Amino acid sequence: MHVTSPQLVRRLVVGALVVGGSLGLAACSSSSSTSTTTTTAASGSGTTATTAGGTSTTKASGGASTTAVSCALAPAAQVGAALGITVGNPASEVNGPVTVCTYQQTGGAGQVIVRFQTGMTPASFSANESQFTANGETTTPVTGLGDQAYSSTIGGGGAAPEVNTIVVLKGSNEVLITGPASQAQVQSLATQLLPKL
Repeated sequence: MHVTSPQLVRRLVVGALVVGGSLGLAACSSSSSTSTTTTTAASGSGTTATTAGGTSTTKASGGASTTAVSCALAPAAQVGAALGITVGNPASEVNGPVTVCTYQQTGGAGQVIVRFQTGMTPASFSANESQFTANGETTTPVTGLGDQAYSSTIGGGGAAPEVNTIVVLKGSNEVLITGPASQAQVQSLATQLLPKL
């Protein structure tokens, strides 16, 4: 499954938190491994190798390696420290200009997603924000972060834990961070990641 829509990313996080909480899932293993997945982008097929540290290299069909936004920009230790939780190394999924880094909370059912998208414009950024509104989720403008930014909060009642999201446009790069942490913590992580873009 290719996870590219910001709205789908948030729904997956909330679903994982609700299901994980009700099933009492065990903590993730901390063993290191390397996986290889094949992705299809607009330019054709490629292979992305992801290490336990979250580093990924994409090799296009023609054999040339490209340097792109990767989960290495958001190491697990940095993500966990900023959000006040412990997370395992990210699982990385690359689909064209979108890189989704999924971190499982250690010792809990929580999940954090950091999603990078390249090739964004102010118009496409606004279109992504409108997806939140179309699904009944309120967004709040955030000033002083990147070129444009907004935040959103869902859950927090009943079985659904609160999940906070911040989405930032810096140049032609968008970063979305969503997880079971306060809005201030999520914004702090965004502030730390933006200089790397």
